[in-house]
Amino acid sequence: MFIKNGVTLLRFPFKNAAWIIDQLIGHGFEAYVVGGAVRDYLIDRPIHDVDIATSARPNDVVCLFKRTVPVGINHGTVAVLHHGRTYEVTTFRSESGYEDFRHPNHVSFVSSLDQDLMRRDFTINALAMDRAGKIIDLFGGQEDIRRQQIRMVGRPDERITEDPLRMMRGIRFASELEFSLGHAEQNAFLRKASLLKKISIERIDQEMVRLLAGQGVQQAIHLLYKTKCIFMLPLLDHADALNETAAIQYRILQSDEERWAAFLSGCRIMKVSTFAKHWKWSNERSRNVAKIMHWTRFRMKTDWDVASVYFAGCSIAMAVNRLLVSVGLIKEAALPDAQQEVHQLWENCPIHSRRDLAATGHDFIAWSNEKPGPWMTSVISELEKQIVNGRIENEKEAIHVWFKRWQDNRKQPY
Repeated sequence: MFIKNGVTLLRFPFKNAAWIIDQLIGHGFEAYVVGGAVRDYLIDRPIHDVDIATSARPNDVVCLFKRTVPVGINHGTVAVLHHGRTYEVTTFRSESGYEDFRHPNHVSFVSSLDQDLMRRDFTINALAMDRAGKIIDLFGGQEDIRRQQIRMVGRPDERITEDPLRMMRGIRFASELEFSLGHAEQNAFLRKASLLKKISIERIDQEMVRLLAGQGVQQAIHLLYKTKCIFMLPLLDHADALNETAAIQYRILQSDEERWAAFLSGCRIMKVSTFAKHWKWSNERSRNVAKIMHWTRFRMKTDWDVASVYFAGCSIAMAVNRLLVSVGLIKEAALPDAQQEVHQLWENCPIHSRRDLAATGHDFIAWSNEKPGPWMTSVISELEKQIVNGRIENEKEAIHVWFKRWQDNRKQPY
């Protein structure tokens, strides 16, 4: 499937994109599938987005296709909707000037595919395929695929200065593809690492999420430390924990939250709320990572029981077990039994949420003759503990008897 000297005929694999390319070619324009789709086809990885580069100008693309969205028309990109999928069609272009370290100050539409490929980040992404299945490879991208190496197009320092996020992308590709990073790139990353401080944390977070999920994550973490990139990220400037973070078996973990919890634990960062604020995490991610880390610390001190599984939640408890396996505190062979234990404890819980309580807030108001207030939160919380710990039955009459006793105790002077 690979080529020498830039030419080999292949069966065109992007069937759904063929009609778009045929339309462009049929109206006198050049058109190619470019970038990650070609790379993933050669590596035999799942192909998600198929991007098309063309000599057609954005207005030409809009006129040619009925269903389009001008997603980045000023930079030459028009989304074409075809058979339920979206294809980004971008005019051949060159770029210059990156004052914000992301967007070019000037974009010029050009007539040459060669010029368009020159602006791309890595050689493995600077590949194109024509409608006949011929691959255009100007920078040795296929050889780098053979060698399982990540190299930048042209001079690494220039590519990084254009967009410093390319350092995180390069290390993320090392994780996802299990490729090595070229020596020139490693040295350039080390020289330019401080530029990451100019990049929005949202963009860095996206790369970190994918990096931690890659099959080569341990190698990628070594690169983060070797290039000093990790020390340029918010709240990780003192994360001198290579041995701990690189030793984690991330492959065992099943969610972004689990991987973040393991990574932060390895970095000895315990204040998840502070980290989440700096990294602009969603409330849901912040809450789940904090819960996993909290219950991991609990589980390191004692075994699961019905109450702890209930208050952690079955999914969190199972995530904790996986995390403990990933850091070597539970043997991997013991994980199925550990998960079965959690499942059984969950099944033995008399309730699985407050919604299962046999008494409601309305009942407590009726029994107490008091107005709703903070006391209701206290009574429901205490009732939940009593039922989960098996001290009273989850039956309305039993709860009523318990509530009277709770109310009497509450009225006693201290």
